[in-house]
Amino acid sequence: MPAYLTVFIVLFCLQANSQTTRFFVSAHQDDWQLFMNPNVYESIKSAEDTTVIIHTTAGEAGSGMGNDAYYKAREEGSLAAVRFLSNTYGSGKNLGAEMERSYVDLNGHPILRYAYRNTVIYLLRLPDGSGQGHGYALHDCKSLEKLFLEEINLLKSIDDTTVYENKDDLINTLKALVQQEQKDNAIEFHLADTDRTVNPGDHSDHQTSSHFFQEVAHDLGNNSLYLYVNYYTASLPVNCTEQNTVMSAATWGVTTAKIADHRHYSTWDDDHISWIGKQYYRKEIIPNK
Repeated sequence: MPAYLTVFIVLFCLQANSQTTRFFVSAHQDDWQLFMNPNVYESIKSAEDTTVIIHTTAGEAGSGMGNDAYYKAREEGSLAAVRFLSNTYGSGKNLGAEMERSYVDLNGHPILRYAYRNTVIYLLRLPDGSGQGHGYALHDCKSLEKLFLEEINLLKSIDDTTVYENKDDLINTLKALVQQEQKDNAIEFHLADTDRTVNPGDHSDHQTSSHFFQEVAHDLGNNSLYLYVNYYTASLPVNCTEQNTVMSAATWGVTTAKIADHRHYSTWDDDHISWIGKQYYRKEIIPNK
């Protein structure tokens, strides 16, 4: 008997489940807007549910830190996009740009957490591993992929707030994060599809972040995986409704505006626009252990 059931889906929106915590794992701060939207939008709109966006890497492409550093620009883009989506529904006075900011201790590691209404964003700020997982010289060529394959130990966040001793240390930390936000809700994990025949040419950080969280999902049991096609959607037809395509384009516009505000090139370009209005994913059911 298989360990899980697989359901293939090429649809636009989530089916609403009451009291659900959805974890959208976005290796870089501008992945979810292009590959997991409008599902993120539908989740944020569901006031009784919790939406958790987890950025595993700093997405800094091997650059350093500073006031206008690339990692910071991308973070601000993601945070602004969350506020935008949260403020597209409901009535009355909205919350503005202020977000609840804190560091949460998870498995002995302080991790930056933002909250805005029913949405939570975690920033682990691990080194960008480059497209092939080779890493960058600034970070001793270390990467998530190398940690997962146990080729390295001691992977440090780029802001020097914490160091993960090994693969198991990071998995246990991610598990603690999930348990922190789950409460008594049902769980969904939204990840990059690691089937290369379905999702070819993907980034190492996308794939490895998914592998880490799939281990967490199978270890916890009783949850659902939503596995998304990423870069390859550029070659696939638009499959979102006109309304959702407009919303996704607006979300990307907010994201890239913040990136430009921090003196980096705007990513409102043909390459990125080719992903808008497309959302392809399949579902796997993880049974109770």
